[in-house]
Amino acid sequence: MRLEIYNINEKFDLILKMECGCRKIVLEAMLAPGSELWMFNEVPEKKRERKLAAGELDVFGLENIKLVHREGNAVIRRHLESLPLETFDSILILADESVEDSVAHSDSRSLATLLLIRDIQSRRLPYKDTKSTLRLSGFSHNSWIREMQQASDKSIIISEILDSRTRNLVSVSRISDYVLSNELVSMALAMVAEDKQINRVLEELFAEEGNEMCIKPAEFYLFDQEELCFYDIMIRGRTRKEIVIGYRLSNQERATINPSEKSVTRKWSLDDVFVVIASGE
Repeated sequence: MRLEIYNINEKFDLILKMECGCRKIVLEAMLAPGSELWMFNEVPEKKRERKLAAGELDVFGLENIKLVHREGNAVIRRHLESLPLETFDSILILADESVEDSVAHSDSRSLATLLLIRDIQSRRLPYKDTKSTLRLSGFSHNSWIREMQQASDKSIIISEILDSRTRNLVSVSRISDYVLSNELVSMALAMVAEDKQINRVLEELFAEEGNEMCIKPAEFYLFDQEELCFYDIMIRGRTRKEIVIGYRLSNQERATINPSEKSVTRKWSLDDVFVVIASGE
């Protein structure tokens, strides 16, 4: 099963992680056997292999995933059209290292790649809504966005952005999620600078094994329309050896982390979800 496509330009260290004196792809420990990791960028394949070897990655030692190399420019439509984009379950667009000195330029390339991929996917959807393709009078902006949102239900795209102002453009369209990498690094450094013991917590959460942050359905902790306070949810999470740290209600787009009114009783729905720290096993 094809699970990932990486748009990267000499950023191979982002998929490598030190472990027991050697390097391995973190996804190798997370994905099911038979998965494929597609790497698409302008770096020649031979040069990629040398960089991966220099990073001490044993490609032949991979058991769960298979590396598939493709060469091309991610902002040129005809290059992207050569890929089976409609078959991918998830796509990660990393910032182009060659233009990272200009965050606006880097983000514009990432957004261009995102829009091109979503448009190509929407045109290839077998279940495409034919009514949305009718244009009675020229170009319809709403229908174009709706088609790309249909494509987002088929596969997930995560875009790395460098400028916090770009976040609004990505979130408003609702056709992709994003990772604000510079802000994440800054926040992690600030936390470790404030309390060095937090570094062990971050290592645990970001490691490929052990505890991790995840989303779990409400049915694991309550019955439909049951009235409980957040403290009660936390206690039920403990019985599952989990730490419940937040929730997202079915009628809200954003999650609430570490709610201030934990003792207030409220009615919960099975459509709600909870943010928990739990074992990845």
